[in-house]
Amino acid sequence: MAALLAGKCRMMTARHVVDFFCNNLKDKKMTKSPILNNVKAVFLDMDGTIYHGGTLYPTTMPFLDFLKSRNIPYAFCSNNSSYSKDEYVARLAKYGIETSKENFYTSVDFLVDTLRAEHPEWKRLYLLGVPAMKAEMEEAGYEIVDENPEAVIVSFDKTLVYKRLCEASWFIYNGVPGFSTHPDVFCPTDQPTRLVDCGAISRCVELATGKTLRQLGKPDAGFLQRAAARFGVKPGKALLWGRRRAPD
Repeated sequence: MAALLAGKCRMMTARHVVDFFCNNLKDKKMTKSPILNNVKAVFLDMDGTIYHGGTLYPTTMPFLDFLKSRNIPYAFCSNNSSYSKDEYVARLAKYGIETSKENFYTSVDFLVDTLRAEHPEWKRLYLLGVPAMKAEMEEAGYEIVDENPEAVIVSFDKTLVYKRLCEASWFIYNGVPGFSTHPDVFCPTDQPTRLVDCGAISRCVELATGKTLRQLGKPDAGFLQRAAARFGVKPGKALLWGRRRAPD
């Protein structure tokens, strides 16, 4: 069963892995698997993994209960920077999942951790991002400015206007370091639309400037390393599951 589980994890998306676990909860070999015994924390992507749009997958709650029964802590991870942690808490509450801000690690967290570790002297940022992200960055100690930034941050900006896209490109073209919070070119939705995400906006800036942005977010290995560190777990003892191979 352990070998079967390992094979399944390599080949299947997170949603199907969750299905696999839940369909085998009563299998004694499964519940005593050395693979599971070595897991000290599970990090779950959200949209496309535990829910899709406005629909919670039927295997999500049994799987979370399964982790609780084995005393395996779990947290929710997302590249989607267009929601604050408070908004994510409220969103999961609608599905009956009670959690808190401490149970999340997002691309905004990874951005902050990276900037603090590599450029602790930077405080002034030009941001292409939603108001909720602006508030989180300010709470982390950064000043969001329109002039003389020390870095430009390109993210999933649902409020994007052409003028600010041009300003961000101008700063980067003239040598200001640029960061992209995550590589997703579109955001999954169950609505009849195509949500243009950070990766596509970042590519636009790169084409306009001839410069390459520093790419953060999943699947950068540092994401899991820093997420695990926040929860006091070694990366080799943690699992990170997502909906697609490219951004997860």
